Amino acid sequence: MKITYITLLLSLTLVIQGCSKADPGNTSSAATASGGNSAGNSAASKPANTPAANSESAAKPKNDSCKDLKLAGKNFIAKQSFPIDFEPFAGGCFATFGSKDEMLDEKDVPRGSTFHIFKDGKSVLDLPDGFDGQAACWVEAVSFKDLNGDGKTDIIMAGSCLAAKDSYPSNAVYVNSGKTFTTDADANSKLNELKSVKAIEDYVTSHLKSFF
Repeated sequence: MKITYITLLLSLTLVIQGCSKADPGNTSSAATASGGNSAGNSAASKPANTPAANSESAAKPKNDSCKDLKLAGKNFIAKQSFPIDFEPFAGGCFATFGSKDEMLDEKDVPRGSTFHIFKDGKSVLDLPDGFDGQAACWVEAVSFKDLNGDGKTDIIMAGSCLAAKDSYPSNAVYVNSGKTFTTDADANSKLNELKSVKAIEDYVTSHLKSFF
């Protein structure tokens, strides 16, 4: 009888010790799952502050060829100016300028838009008038694409011109000859009902003979 009583007492002691050891582990798991202050969660919630991260954020832009460009009587339109990595002006900038005389202020649409290629801060090419002499016109969007598959990147310009009550589209394609860019006013006139760069690209690639 005494042996049975001692055996039962030992069994109860072992059960109680096992339960007390399990509780801390369960509490820790619950805190982690519910966003408790575990060491892992604290580390994950803090922003990285390593030398590599800081130096990367302060790194100089890869291409600053389109910064602070200037032309007499013109406002530089930075949001419609883009570094170009294709010949014959690789390393340059397709730069858009608005006319100071036509723009109401620097926040106005870039009326009197003209387009230029800059290299090393200087204009090396003034692109032909993409608006065929129309006044109060400006650029809406620009893209760069090889439209006819000859390996040379062409320039597509979607623009608008001011009418008496509203504006209307005025678009152009600048063909890359390998030495310069040219445009054809008669061909461009076929684009004037189109309202996006994508629509212009699609039309030109379907009517290559009119543009190349």
